[in-house]
Amino acid sequence: MSQKVKLICCKTMMEEVERIRPEGMPVEYMEYALHRTPEKLRQELQKQIDEEKEADILVFIYGHCSRGLEGLKARDKTLVIPRVHDCISLLLGSREKYAEEFGQDPGTYYLSKGWVDQKADPLQEYEEYAKKYGEENARWVTEEMYKNYKRVAFIDTNLAGVEDYEEYARSVADFLGVEFMRLQGVSDFFEKLIGEDWDRDCIVVIPGEESKFRDFM
Repeated sequence: MSQKVKLICCKTMMEEVERIRPEGMPVEYMEYALHRTPEKLRQELQKQIDEEKEADILVFIYGHCSRGLEGLKARDKTLVIPRVHDCISLLLGSREKYAEEFGQDPGTYYLSKGWVDQKADPLQEYEEYAKKYGEENARWVTEEMYKNYKRVAFIDTNLAGVEDYEEYARSVADFLGVEFMRLQGVSDFFEKLIGEDWDRDCIVVIPGEESKFRDFM
């Protein structure tokens, strides 16, 4: 009897996953805001594991996410987790591509359509702060938070309406006063995860074990 696979994915990558997810493969999309508190993210993902009654294998479309995917207990399931720091490697298609970009300029802020939709960018954060604390304070906080960034890179994953999102990403770069660049995203890593091609770029946690920090290295 074949084992049943279920996907658990951050909403920032929902459209990329939906484009290739086979009909009938179950999926749970998790709120982006959980990233802000890695411990909360871990708790919510563990809850998904503990409450799952039908699937045998849970595939997490996440990265390490500031240790949010560390310490997940498999229980009676098999867990599959990308061996990546964050979702940028997934959007770019590989760990190697991300390492290449990081090597060129580690001070890069990455955006994608999903990140913008989830209001996860400096400009939207500034606007949120401005409503609460006033424009002057919001500007100071934002400049302090992002003062080490030298460029904004928009990852184009060929989704509908992406041109408008790229233009918005340019406005984020202008707001920060940094260089803008466009990167071409590819679906290779998503296809690997969804297609059960779990090679050395994937962590496979067998039943009874748990994910560990060293697994992501």
